[in-house]
Amino acid sequence: MSEKFEIRPRIVLSRCLNIAYVRYNGGIIENDFTRRLMNYVDYVSVCPEVDIGMSVPRPPVVLYKKGDSIRMIEPSSMRDYTDDILSFADRFLGSVGEVDGFVLKSKSPSCGVKDAKLYQENLIGLINAKSNGLFAQKVIERFPYLPVESEGRLNDYWIRRDFLTKIFSFARLRYLKSNCKDINDLMRFHQQHKYLLMLYDPNSLKRMGNMVGNWKKYGLEITLKVYVEMFYKAFSRRSNIKKHVNVIQHILGYFSKKVNQSEKKHLHVMLEKFMNNSLQIEVLLEYIRGFIYRFDDEYLASQFYLNPFPEELIL
Repeated sequence: MSEKFEIRPRIVLSRCLNIAYVRYNGGIIENDFTRRLMNYVDYVSVCPEVDIGMSVPRPPVVLYKKGDSIRMIEPSSMRDYTDDILSFADRFLGSVGEVDGFVLKSKSPSCGVKDAKLYQENLIGLINAKSNGLFAQKVIERFPYLPVESEGRLNDYWIRRDFLTKIFSFARLRYLKSNCKDINDLMRFHQQHKYLLMLYDPNSLKRMGNMVGNWKKYGLEITLKVYVEMFYKAFSRRSNIKKHVNVIQHILGYFSKKVNQSEKKHLHVMLEKFMNNSLQIEVLLEYIRGFIYRFDDEYLASQFYLNPFPEELIL
């Protein structure tokens, strides 16, 4: 039942997160989750400010609204770094290769994700709306289907769970793209990700299943290409408790005839607790895995929904 997770996600990681002393004040951010994550992924580090030649330490920069555009300026010297950062972002993102997600520094004028301070043009008053950093915005535009998060947002349990599910699923998808020998490989991948696809986009699950089933009509190459595009698009959605309940009910229905009435009642109670936020999903899934061991169910044992990423990263 346990998965070795030999296929490692490839992510882009802000260099100031446990890697190097590149903050504007010469500091580094010690982040426990990011440190643990680095043991399970391959990463490319980035610090847009340092990578365009800014010093460490350096005067802070800020974002401000000028007309319809957002600019990055160093208030102490009034030097504008906007074009330098945007040009670097285009070069870096154009050469980084295939990646499965991004973890960027929160509140940073370059890397912040939905939480960078945005000043009025006079550089004094703050605009109420928070902004993406200039580099982060370029990331989101170039990779619209990849998870892009900050270490701050990943403190939220459900955002963190979603992020981990997606980067490990995308890593497996990358492997499939490079190693798909015949239709059986694609069919196996689709079967293993059935309940994850149901979690994010049930309609896409049906369309993708139909396409795989009719692969001879398109040929393997085109079928795989379109399947990959649909997979990314389906996973661009967010999960939530209601969606998880739907998937879990489908899984429970799969072996409902094998469990007794007392067990069914207990499962119903656990599901109610989960729906009311009084039971963590990890506990519920662990209980369900017990039935899979008991009934030696290879089909459910193969489902990545029940084991989408190394559990050490969510505990």
